[in-house]
Amino acid sequence: MLNAIAFSFLKASITCGIAAAVILALLTLATRVWPVLAGHRSVWLWAQAAIACAFVAALLPHSAAYSVVPAIEIARPAPAAAQPSVQPGWDGSEADGLDDDIDPFELLAQAWLALYVAGLLAAGARWVHAQRGLRALLAHARPLDATALAQHAGFDAEPVAQLLRRGLRVCETDASISPMLAGLARPRLLLPRHLRSFSDEQQRLIVAHELTHWKRHDPFWLHASMLLQTLFWFNPLLAVLTRRLNWAQELGCDHAVLDGRPAQQRKQYAAALVAQLKVQQELLGAGIAFGHGSPASLRTRVGLIREPGMRAPGLPGKAAVATALASVLGASLLLQPAFAWRAAETGVPAPSSTVAAPSAVAPRQQWQMPLERVRVTSFYGAARKNLEGGHHGIDFAARSGTPVLAAAGGTVLASTAQYEGGPQYGDVVLIEHAGGVRSLYAHLSARSVKPGQVVRAGETIGLVGATGKVTGPHLHLEAFKDGERIDPQQMFTGLDAFATSGALRKRPSRI
Repeated sequence: MLNAIAFSFLKASITCGIAAAVILALLTLATRVWPVLAGHRSVWLWAQAAIACAFVAALLPHSAAYSVVPAIEIARPAPAAAQPSVQPGWDGSEADGLDDDIDPFELLAQAWLALYVAGLLAAGARWVHAQRGLRALLAHARPLDATALAQHAGFDAEPVAQLLRRGLRVCETDASISPMLAGLARPRLLLPRHLRSFSDEQQRLIVAHELTHWKRHDPFWLHASMLLQTLFWFNPLLAVLTRRLNWAQELGCDHAVLDGRPAQQRKQYAAALVAQLKVQQELLGAGIAFGHGSPASLRTRVGLIREPGMRAPGLPGKAAVATALASVLGASLLLQPAFAWRAAETGVPAPSSTVAAPSAVAPRQQWQMPLERVRVTSFYGAARKNLEGGHHGIDFAARSGTPVLAAAGGTVLASTAQYEGGPQYGDVVLIEHAGGVRSLYAHLSARSVKPGQVVRAGETIGLVGATGKVTGPHLHLEAFKDGERIDPQQMFTGLDAFATSGALRKRPSRI
């Protein structure tokens, strides 16, 4: 169970990293074509949501079935012969838990899961430390009541009562910080004492900027972005997107405050930015702050402030971004890495992770695997929409063109694209084995045998494909005994060891 979780998490982490790199590259290109996109927070919020969705999608059951990339093969070592005094465990290792043949991929997956947990704790500790610093700053700040706010040059007397009724509290500190909003449940506007040295008009513009952040709920979205950055601490591109989101929020508030104002007030606003940079020594962080950023970014921002305004990206720009993000999200499913398990070639069957119950129909022979690299994505009887009795066979994930092997020796009864079971099967090969047992191989892209031909176990009979009614290339295998369907798993040994966690979870209970 731990290995399955570790492999799934490793796969999701890789998918998250690739998706973030592609999304950031596409948005960088898009902002060069439409520079105005960089100033709209929705672009960066959508980008981070798409990356998170790519990570979650990679963890979902059956998600690997849509992958079109080659599976990463993981060899499962065959268990050593058990000594008379030692009882083998369920996984083929000795009962004392020692196993000298640990696969390096399993070690890598487990090590990454442990490293992620350690990194998450460290990232959480940094978050807590930053919050403590902010709380300490707020604890030493002086709250401003309605009377004090009415006397403050940055506030108009009439809207003060409205702000207080809506739950916003204003505090003032002697620390040389930038004006900022702090807190989500109990929002507070923290103003530095040195702001009073600015002109009255500059004070009003700066306060209006912070109140615009509050009205737009920017602190909530920035905290959500920082939470994603903490959860995906291993992906540095999330931090890049968070910085670009913060930049877009600042530009959005600049535009909202200055919209329709004359050039003289724009100059005053830009001068306030420069003045704030001069007196600001350090910025304590988890809030929206006026003047936040490096000197270079502030110079760019001042240049944008002096322009008439920031136009909207329009429907073409928004549609292009949405299409690009949706495409990356879809590609993250199709191109996510997958894992396949292969038993060691020693003649010893692969171990089973569960104990198979006795079959109602005892097979006369044991079949060999129909693919060289085995990954089971669905078992017999698994629930399927519009399919009475559930899934009729076993699905093996494989790339199109992978050789399909006869599970046992026998005579080919059918090799056709018009199977009597229906067109949903696509190209089919049906083989009769000893004892009235038959095997059926469906959705083939090519068939290399003819009716009446005698085949040996392990002989290539066709190629994996996606013919018939399918969502992607795979091998569908069914088994029959005296004309009645049976569970093909009873013909194999140790098939559970090659199954995905989703396939095992959705398989009906075995009594």
